[in-house]
Amino acid sequence: MGRSKLTLVLALAALLGVAATAYGQKPAGKAKPAAGERPRYDLLYRVHVPTFADAIVAKIKEGVQKDLARPKSSESEEDFAIRKQLAETLRDAWTRAVKDLEDFSIGWRLDRKQKLSYLDLTLTAKPNTTTARQVAQLPSLKTAFSAFAMPGAAISARWVGQHHAADAAAGAKLVQLVRAKALKQIDQQSLSADDKKVRRELADKLFDVLQQSAASGRDDGALSVVVQPQAVTLLFGAYVADGAKLESVFKPVAEFLQQHHPLFGSLRLNADTCQGVNLHTLALPAPPGQDRENFARLFGESLQVVIGFGKEAIYLAAGRDALKRLKEAIQKSSESVVPPNPFEVSLSLKPVADFVAAVGRPRDQKQAQRVAQVLAKAPGKDHARLVARPVERGVILRFEVEQGILDLIGTAVPQVRHFIEGK
Repeated sequence: MGRSKLTLVLALAALLGVAATAYGQKPAGKAKPAAGERPRYDLLYRVHVPTFADAIVAKIKEGVQKDLARPKSSESEEDFAIRKQLAETLRDAWTRAVKDLEDFSIGWRLDRKQKLSYLDLTLTAKPNTTTARQVAQLPSLKTAFSAFAMPGAAISARWVGQHHAADAAAGAKLVQLVRAKALKQIDQQSLSADDKKVRRELADKLFDVLQQSAASGRDDGALSVVVQPQAVTLLFGAYVADGAKLESVFKPVAEFLQQHHPLFGSLRLNADTCQGVNLHTLALPAPPGQDRENFARLFGESLQVVIGFGKEAIYLAAGRDALKRLKEAIQKSSESVVPPNPFEVSLSLKPVADFVAAVGRPRDQKQAQRVAQVLAKAPGKDHARLVARPVERGVILRFEVEQGILDLIGTAVPQVRHFIEGK
């Protein structure tokens, strides 16, 4: 048997039961375990990773080596250097993760009492490994954007993390390679010496911020999209290493657009401030034609856009009441706090269905109305979520759907409804 076939057999054997546990395990304990507590499942497969870790690492290295054997036919020297750095960074990160892992498991549960279902991917690291130490930091990491994931938003996301030092250094090196390519492209353009100088200075400042941000290894941010039949608003905030330097790039570009493009004539620099954050505003007019009515209904006569720069942050808001919402979020996020989870993405289907039913195309409105009617029977329980939760030496990545979505699936497929209801 060849090496590749042996690797495949080992992987399949592990995944399909040799190193697996339990079908039909009875649920026990709380539906939502406390931090660090391991949940129970109706169906669980667990794999002991060290059994075939060497084979996986060999495949990762072999794949990267083969991909980087030579540049692609249409690839420049700079593009190849960027691709090479990215591939090697991912190779090193994946290799470290596989070597550090002790267990990998997939568990599913249908909780008829709580009327929800979830699928968990659980990764557990070996004791005293780099991955175990990184995971141990997660419960204490703080976010500076706590109020940007707004309750009631149709879409919301938040994330906070700290990359391994080697990954952060590799990320900074990748940014440096992209900088070199960008500066070379500026030099090759048919521009005056003065224009090239200005563009190079702006590009250097921008890449300084990107490189410093990557080198810090810090991830922190949040966003929300509020969707209502009469209003849509986007709210976003994220960490950058030097907000003031990033603003020094934004302002001259904004001034150029203000002077040379009619669309940006309403741009106002330093229109407002909040908690030391400079806020700049732009009002984009409603488009002409048949879309004007819906545009005015959602945003008013113009779409308000606000961008802000803090000491270590960039902020963006767009839509109805954008300036008001952004200032409120900045004020409420004035103190860093530990978030409920280090990573979470949430989708609420009822506001989306109501929105499509109100402003969608005629052929979509009826279907959206039917969806909204089903979801209305389980008020507030219409979410699909992807959440990362730390546990001892590991992380559980959970995909969860609530009662309203289960009802929606059951309405579409009666056989599934009987199973969900236990009939």
